[in-house]
Amino acid sequence: MSRVGWKSHAAYMLFLCIALAMAVLSACDDSTSANGSTTSSPNSASKNAYPESFKPNDKEYPYANIPRIVIYTENKQKIKDRETEIPAKLQIWGKKEAESEILDLTIRGRGNSSWGMQKKCYKIEFDKKQSMLGMPKDKDWALIANYTDKSLMRNFISYRLSAALNAYYAPRCEFAELYLNGEYLGVYLLTETIKIGKNRVNIPESEDSYLVEFDAKYRDGEQVFFSDVLTVNGTGKAFRVHEPKNATKAVLDTIQSHVQNFEKYLKSIKTGKDNNVEEWIDLEESIKHYWAQEFTRNPDARFYTSVYFTWIKGEKIKMGPVWDFDLAFGNHINESFNGVDNWFLRVHWYKYLFNDSVHKELAQKKWIENQHIFKSVLDSISDISVKLNKAAQNNFKRWNIMKKSSEWYKPYESYSEAVDDLKKWIKQRMRWIESQE
Repeated sequence: MSRVGWKSHAAYMLFLCIALAMAVLSACDDSTSANGSTTSSPNSASKNAYPESFKPNDKEYPYANIPRIVIYTENKQKIKDRETEIPAKLQIWGKKEAESEILDLTIRGRGNSSWGMQKKCYKIEFDKKQSMLGMPKDKDWALIANYTDKSLMRNFISYRLSAALNAYYAPRCEFAELYLNGEYLGVYLLTETIKIGKNRVNIPESEDSYLVEFDAKYRDGEQVFFSDVLTVNGTGKAFRVHEPKNATKAVLDTIQSHVQNFEKYLKSIKTGKDNNVEEWIDLEESIKHYWAQEFTRNPDARFYTSVYFTWIKGEKIKMGPVWDFDLAFGNHINESFNGVDNWFLRVHWYKYLFNDSVHKELAQKKWIENQHIFKSVLDSISDISVKLNKAAQNNFKRWNIMKKSSEWYKPYESYSEAVDDLKKWIKQRMRWIESQE
């Protein structure tokens, strides 16, 4: 081959290599099909699927001294329901800099009534266990909107109260502002979800370990059984079995039988006598759970929904963990739930337990011993409101509902008025309880 022919051949081969490389790169970057549906994996780093920078645009909603959680779904897909898990990425931001790596996860809607509200709640699940805002590592987290709670803090102070009472588990949580697909969505509470796990509900994962919820809002397809021992409405109370997952009929029959036997025992309790209730239920946890709910007059806690307990076969029922307090502390639109006097939670199981002399005496003793903890809830509110003040201004600029009322929330003139109303309610509630015990 001549020198000229060699150069021509080399140039031709170089051209082919470049063309092939460009074709490969083009195929890798093509993350969508002709109809717009994604063909990339949840871990895709394609520029077509996610932005280059997750830095939030804070011109309209300035940095407010709490963390900012920035989430982009793949190709900015909308979150339309509570079932479809959408691939996404998340990064935590401070004032000017990112405070985490970009993390892979899925996101979907969550909640019952809250899903129908404008400011929605979300369930996120990371590909790998992650520590979030100083909380222990796990894959599963909830972003709670607190849309009906204009103080933004009822869940926060309730979970902290349960933890201060030394409940066997209370959900950890931290405040953050949320950006989703570039849109500012307001102040959220990043919260641990209730599940069996080393850093959550720490019981064995087995067919003999149950995590159960009184849940009148259960949905089709969920694991549910009923007990009508203490009711007269036909089907009875609905119990949703969160774990074990995919339980067999025999496993569900076991927990149903135990609950029904327990309720038959409750009906046999003799008032003012020692009925050996500790053979059935963990007295300490029962009373911690009771006071966290009674003190706050939580409407859902009247054995309607979000009332959890655990049971390990052969052991005692253990009440808790607590969950969902956005309508507590006098925040229900139905004023009949908002009074500060009268016992509120001595219904259903607790109606019978408080007939037992040992349970009642221990409850009175625990209130007296822990009064300083309940008072500390009141003391903490001012500090929390100072911490949240700037973020609250952002939140209620985004969601202009402060002065408005609806079927879900009451009107206030300002954030400070909403906080003061919460303080006033707690003072009056404590005064009434102290007059009784």
